[in-house]
Amino acid sequence: MLSKLRNSGDPGRIDLHMHTDRSDGRFPPDDVLGRAFAGKLDAIAVADHDLPNVIPAGVHQRDGRELRLIAAAELSGSHAGRELHLLVYFPGDMPQAFRDFLRDRARIRADRYDAAVAKLGFADLAIADDSARSGERSLTRHHLFHALKAGGHVRDMREGFTLLGGSGVVPLIELPFVDAIRAARAAGGLTSWAHPSLVDAQAWTATFVAAGLQGLEGVRPHIDRRTRNGLKVLADQHGLLLTGGSDWHGWHESPLGTFAVTGERAREFIERLDRSRPTPPADAPAP
Repeated sequence: MLSKLRNSGDPGRIDLHMHTDRSDGRFPPDDVLGRAFAGKLDAIAVADHDLPNVIPAGVHQRDGRELRLIAAAELSGSHAGRELHLLVYFPGDMPQAFRDFLRDRARIRADRYDAAVAKLGFADLAIADDSARSGERSLTRHHLFHALKAGGHVRDMREGFTLLGGSGVVPLIELPFVDAIRAARAAGGLTSWAHPSLVDAQAWTATFVAAGLQGLEGVRPHIDRRTRNGLKVLADQHGLLLTGGSDWHGWHESPLGTFAVTGERAREFIERLDRSRPTPPADAPAP
């Protein structure tokens, strides 16, 4: 429970990366929250793609347990012709200006989805719906794959993503990753590069640190030892946090709570996040 964080400095079991059906997750937000409680997590960050958090930030209570919901998003950008993702965390509520910025990014995703539909040329594929156009949900390759499978154009996920990954079907995100980092930092967010490969991290971490990057997501399920150790070395070299999350979507993975970050890594993140919280002004002295 969060009392552990307040009383002993131990934040318990945390998971800083998961998704709802507002982007490419399987379950609606309240269901994800319930599954996090069932998985005995103490703090979570729901980081939907290019969307503000729909579950209010702060402490939630169910059945005598407390769980901290950290306002977060997974912001998309591009670098050297590659799409990259940035996890952005806030110690309290997400600022309204950044929420508006994310909704604009989600609307751009809808345009990108329509461009991919046009490129594919299948008459039965529908274009983005009103909720995506209004920035209320975020369309991804996952949605395109399911549309292709429903239409009988592909047989499985491997075939679908092979199709979507070739011939420029899905336009590259036009927001430079360094600008994504700067926008997040300007809004007061704590930034971590989501699931980087070791090769990419070795090539680009210094560039991104210069733009304001504060962490690498190097604690995650199924990561191989060489990548995990290499990311730790890079994090130490650049004074970065090593953040962790399951990147849980709910389609095939184990239940929420199967993976969690604990101990020193969890404590470092929570302490760094809470230190970035704006300090309220002191009361004015009496006249």
